[in-house]
Amino acid sequence: MIAPARWSVAAGSGLLLSLTALVPLAAAAEAPVPAVTAVTRASWSTGGGAAGVEPSPARAAVERAIDPTDYQCGRTAFDTYIDGLIASISDEDFAFLIGHLEMLDIPTYDALVFARPGDSFYELTTHAAQLTKTFRDVKRFWDIDAADIQLQAMHGATLLDAAKVTRTLAVYYDVPESLVAGYAKEIADYVNADKAAGGRFYDNPLFTLNAFAFSGEGEAPPFDTIPDKLIFGDGLLAAFDTIGLGDVGPRVVMGHEFGHHIQFEQGLFATDPPLPAPEATRRTELMADAFAAYFGTHKRGLALNAKRVVDALQSFYVVGDCQFDNPGHHGTPNQRLRAAQWGASVAQAAAPRSMILGSLAFAGLFEATLPTLIAPDA
Repeated sequence: MIAPARWSVAAGSGLLLSLTALVPLAAAAEAPVPAVTAVTRASWSTGGGAAGVEPSPARAAVERAIDPTDYQCGRTAFDTYIDGLIASISDEDFAFLIGHLEMLDIPTYDALVFARPGDSFYELTTHAAQLTKTFRDVKRFWDIDAADIQLQAMHGATLLDAAKVTRTLAVYYDVPESLVAGYAKEIADYVNADKAAGGRFYDNPLFTLNAFAFSGEGEAPPFDTIPDKLIFGDGLLAAFDTIGLGDVGPRVVMGHEFGHHIQFEQGLFATDPPLPAPEATRRTELMADAFAAYFGTHKRGLALNAKRVVDALQSFYVVGDCQFDNPGHHGTPNQRLRAAQWGASVAQAAAPRSMILGSLAFAGLFEATLPTLIAPDA
């Protein structure tokens, strides 16, 4: 449960959060904001900003902390874990977070825009060997050209660096750095003071509870020049460790995010006729789950236990995700369960067992079974 003090802080902030889009700054006038109040925040989670970047589950969790009545989904292991993260934050830190919600996005977009090969700051620091090997395995398994995809990490330590925060907010708001430098310094000063006092607020897994695939093809500047990427957050990896899926979760999520790169390369995001946003996102996410389960359980893939693969996929991004009208809707837990089980069953039925379906052939099978996967939950 969220402490009553959290409710009073959140209710007094005047913020209206949504997973579909971040509200204009002018609509959050009661909260501390940078000097760009006329600027509308980019709709990152609906594809209005950087396509392929999935909204962090932390946003759903903080939304639930602000309004615990607005929760439409059965509980998962991730729910319990994230509730614990929120409960562990002091009232002072929680109030600062509510007034500076960009903090939940800064490590993500810093790594997206600015991480380059050879920069040690963006190297994996946890599960590095596991993910590096899985990255090699998944590139070998599927039939797309993946040589240009970069594997990198996002870290909460980004928030300690005023320069990194400044440059990220400048992209986030699409304004000159001079307009957000003061606000960025306010964030960095706060977390540095907390760290100096022995705190770990900056490193709370909420800030990096994410993983995503990105392709700059067709994006507007500055995103069009960014290399193809797979980025993992420390918080997501910590979550899988805590809920007992650290042995399979990161590898299965690698399979899911690589599934998005298959969609990028093979043109699988588009449909004819086009689907409305919630249905379109659900389709691509369930397809990525199926790609991951097929790779994860196939004899020539990861050859993992099918139940463990399904458990990991069902846990991934199902925090509050029964909001059927949300453009970022990933599918309900039951739908994700069905997609994962179906993908695993296709791998287990392979004859001979060593045969790997091409990505387009697999996607065609998925499209045929999608109506069954999204049938109303029992």
